[in-house]
Amino acid sequence: MQVSVWKSWFHKIKLSGRTDRMYNVETGPAIPEDIRVVIKQFFHTYNHFKGARQFQTDTFIKEVFYATKQDPRDQRSIDEMETYIQSKNVNRLRLKSYVVDEYLRVGEKVCMIGVTREFSNAHRNRVLYFIIEEEGTWRFHHIVRSHHGKILEKFQVKEQVGFVVGDDKVALLFLTHADSADASTFMLGDYVHSEGYLEVEQEVSGQLYYRIVRMNRVH
Repeated sequence: MQVSVWKSWFHKIKLSGRTDRMYNVETGPAIPEDIRVVIKQFFHTYNHFKGARQFQTDTFIKEVFYATKQDPRDQRSIDEMETYIQSKNVNRLRLKSYVVDEYLRVGEKVCMIGVTREFSNAHRNRVLYFIIEEEGTWRFHHIVRSHHGKILEKFQVKEQVGFVVGDDKVALLFLTHADSADASTFMLGDYVHSEGYLEVEQEVSGQLYYRIVRMNRVH
């Protein structure tokens, strides 16, 4: 697994017959055919989580599980996590369409795509996905979520800088390396748009937090 590649770069209802109604719109980025095929297969199995297993790394499954369960103390097996997510997805909104509007090659075996998703109640959101080549197969490795808010707290823990971003209703913890540009650029009170993935490969006092991918000041 080429995990070190992207890390070093940063330091600088059921599927059934409904799936054929899902559509995608490609609005520009030129994506290699082998990656494009995996993206298409992943989203056409989106509403049946287990159906997409061959297109997901263990890390991806852990991220979705802990984002859903919100309990870092829960140490289930990957198979048990997958079953839990599948059971929760039964009552969730169905994915209706998706638009791949950003593509970036991070390294030889790592790429990032931006996807705008529309669900069955007409709700839309945008996320980033990191896809890595693992044992000759491209797989979804991270899902990067967006969050807007004010920097309510800023602090340093060893070699990392933490930002608590949000408001008095919802706040999330984001971390980045102390030598990154984000660590020195953003200050307490700044209103920001943060993008990060849930860190599941290490823990900070047993608390869930997001690893910063991109952060921008909102004026």
